[in-house]
Amino acid sequence: MINVYDNVNATAKDLAQTEQYLALKDALAAVHADTEAEAVFKRFQSEQQAIQAAVQAGQEPTQDQIKTWQEVAADMDKSEVLQTLMQAEGAMNNLLQDINSIITKPIADLYE
Repeated sequence: MINVYDNVNATAKDLAQTEQYLALKDALAAVHADTEAEAVFKRFQSEQQAIQAAVQAGQEPTQDQIKTWQEVAADMDKSEVLQTLMQAEGAMNNLLQDINSIITKPIADLYE
């Protein structure tokens, strides 16, 4: 019987060598090197988590939460460093979606 964990662990190591991963790593380093961008990013994450917590609790986010999140998102749009990070995150997300589709194809095939 095959141990899929060996293959997945090998894939994880390969992932850390992809163009997308390396671009994300560099983008995060640039954010951490820019104190203003890092502060905006941390505020964005905090506001996003608060909204997600409300949704997971079955509640609608408050208007104040939405307004604050939108303001922080607008601040992110003004930062070239954060725009680079968002692009790198998008590219990494696309790669992970592709990998997930490949991994789950045998399961999807069962239902066809």
